[in-house]
Amino acid sequence: MTMLTPNAQRLLRALMVDGPAYRADLARTLDVSRATITNLTNQLGDDGWIEEPDHEPRALKNLIGTAPRLGVLASVMFLVDACTVTLARLDGRLLSSFTLSGVPGISASERIAAGADLVDRLLAESDLPRTALRALHLAVDTQMDARTGDVYAQRASSRWYGVNPKEYFETRFSVPLYLQNTARLEGLAESLWGAGRAHADMLYAELSYGVTSAHVTGGVIQSGARGGSGELGHTVYDWNGPLCTCGNAGCLMQYASIPAMLRDYETATGQATDWAGLCALAQQGDPETTAITTRAATILGRVLVNTCHLIDPEVIVLSGEVARCLPGFIDEVAATIRHAALPLVARNVQIVAAELTNVHAATARAGIESLRREEDVIAAATNLP
Repeated sequence: MTMLTPNAQRLLRALMVDGPAYRADLARTLDVSRATITNLTNQLGDDGWIEEPDHEPRALKNLIGTAPRLGVLASVMFLVDACTVTLARLDGRLLSSFTLSGVPGISASERIAAGADLVDRLLAESDLPRTALRALHLAVDTQMDARTGDVYAQRASSRWYGVNPKEYFETRFSVPLYLQNTARLEGLAESLWGAGRAHADMLYAELSYGVTSAHVTGGVIQSGARGGSGELGHTVYDWNGPLCTCGNAGCLMQYASIPAMLRDYETATGQATDWAGLCALAQQGDPETTAITTRAATILGRVLVNTCHLIDPEVIVLSGEVARCLPGFIDEVAATIRHAALPLVARNVQIVAAELTNVHAATARAGIESLRREEDVIAAATNLP
């Protein structure tokens, strides 16, 4: 194996951070001559560290990318009813991805074993040994300590009782592991490829059967000390409000989620309905429904005013079935923020709808992009002996 020179390490680093590039662009990035880049790419290509995908070999205008032999990254994303594993080259180009459905009824230990087995399967299908794996991103659909992998006792975390996914994956694969909440990773996807892509500082809120959020700055999720940030749904709006599943009273999700609005409709009318029925009534302008959805949007807006005063985002992206299906919901949230926030926030923050359509696939891919922003991963992959 050829030792990597400093310029070779810099070239590989540029490909990892910025993705595939042309030789001329690499010469400018590294501030070296075209001849130096030609010599570097020829040597690295001969050693199997880089490749020229889908182009005539060594043509001057070919894109240069990292080869799987240099290493691959894996993203494992758990949702309530599925697990998706994605493999990618170090430059971000996808190798393979597969979603395993039907995992909610199995035990916690079976869930993590199934995800790990899928990593091994995709590596084998790509003719890669396990030693080709350089780092792994693990996203879980519950509150978990990012440092230790411990799951805290909550009803929403019951699917993970008795296991430590962080310890399991670290032991099985012996690579650096980076842990994230799936909801926060979904926000990163919207920041990279959706409504937040033109903004350096984005607050993402997803409103469905729960309420979650993510704060993304410069393409990096702000997770807090132990991964506990982003629990917007458990921000307390009224300590004397309805009891929440977390044990507190008056959490935001007791006002601005689908179950909360269905509960409020039944209380107001004496009749039960489902989400499709409530959306249809909202579209028809039913007065009771409009009052409920307007109240939910107003309360969400008030909570977001407090959030904006703390973090001052450039843009707030609203996602989920509530934001998508209820007419005027986003406009009402925006109006509340404009009215109640301090001028520096009120006059500058944008409130927009999410844009991603295939959220699942984008979120799985975002795990790979998160790894490519980790300095430790970059350094390990570009300093091979």
